[in-house]
Amino acid sequence: MGRAERLWKSSWCQLFWIWGNQSEQLNISSSVTLPNLAYTSACRRSHLNYRYRKAFVTNSLQHLQEQVALTAKIEMIPSKMTPQLVFVFCANGVNFKGICKTLSSESVFRDKCKEIEMLFQQYVPISLLELTESECEDFSRPEIAQPLLFTLQVALASLLKYWGIKPVAAVGHSVGEVAAAHCAGFLSLEDAVKVIYHRSRLQAKVTGGRMLVVGNIPVQEISEALGSYSGKVCIAAFNSPYCCTLSGDVDSVNAIHKELAQLFSKRDIFLHILHVPAAYHSHMMDPIVKEMKENLQNMEKQKPEIEVVSTLTGKAASEDDFTTGNFWARHAREPVAFTQAIETLAKEKENVVFVEIGPHRALQRYIVETLGKQTRVFSSLQIDKEYETLLTLRQH
Repeated sequence: MGRAERLWKSSWCQLFWIWGNQSEQLNISSSVTLPNLAYTSACRRSHLNYRYRKAFVTNSLQHLQEQVALTAKIEMIPSKMTPQLVFVFCANGVNFKGICKTLSSESVFRDKCKEIEMLFQQYVPISLLELTESECEDFSRPEIAQPLLFTLQVALASLLKYWGIKPVAAVGHSVGEVAAAHCAGFLSLEDAVKVIYHRSRLQAKVTGGRMLVVGNIPVQEISEALGSYSGKVCIAAFNSPYCCTLSGDVDSVNAIHKELAQLFSKRDIFLHILHVPAAYHSHMMDPIVKEMKENLQNMEKQKPEIEVVSTLTGKAASEDDFTTGNFWARHAREPVAFTQAIETLAKEKENVVFVEIGPHRALQRYIVETLGKQTRVFSSLQIDKEYETLLTLRQH
């Protein structure tokens, strides 16, 4: 494969193009091909003398010509400040099917997956990349889902950084915080794998219970409705001011499900039972807290590269937080303070742009509900549109 072809992935091409009469040039020249154009634009043009550049994602010359013509008519207004990227690492409940097949052609992604797989194999025989192509694996099982999610997130973040897409901060929803802590430099890869292995192994021991997502109603009102269910149902995740996740005993969650449906029947309440084997972030995790503390002691403190706002506290993490078993035991047991963490990030930074690190848009709605419709949230991946999504991210 030549240099031009290497810039053309999955029939989608990202082109850096200079304003002017380029759309006319595309019309005139019948010898232009997308691979050659991508290589010439990216590698054979000096951009130093031009005020603006624009990235296009396209799958045909005609489509490219249309985009160039439209963009040339737009008045360019320089940004007053550089966007500050925040990587947002999602939690369980995503679809992994076939997600690594396309990206495995990228050496940075593939090599990082193999490195992580070798570290997991110190604990348990597992072939992570093969799991995404399996027809029989249940991705709701924590001992499968959590190692796979962690591997995907770390490898994807590594690829984005290699491409020059680098964050100033990171945040992780529930188990996504492990990948966030590693990618920010707080945890070594070895220690991060250790956390995922023991967390997933111990949570696999706990079965029973139910989790219910409740949306479109202020969380404060939902909290007040839980009064009679104290000790049986709790708020496991504060997703946004208008969405939370409940967790607890099956019978109690079923009862509150019916009660909320009746109580808010005229207010467009959203209710969705999660397909998970246990009631995470609830009293159902109490039997594994002690063992988790014992297995995750004495991890090595690292010098972080960027900030992490923890969803355990809703505040910026310290270098000591992620290296203790007590922190990770609390992290598995206590509620996810995602709303507070997003609010903290927005208060501390200007011109923030959120980038979800995961297979699809899992947290975009929560971020927008928390900060407002003007908030920019981009996906890094979508099933069957891996390169299109990644290159669109680079376009912005």
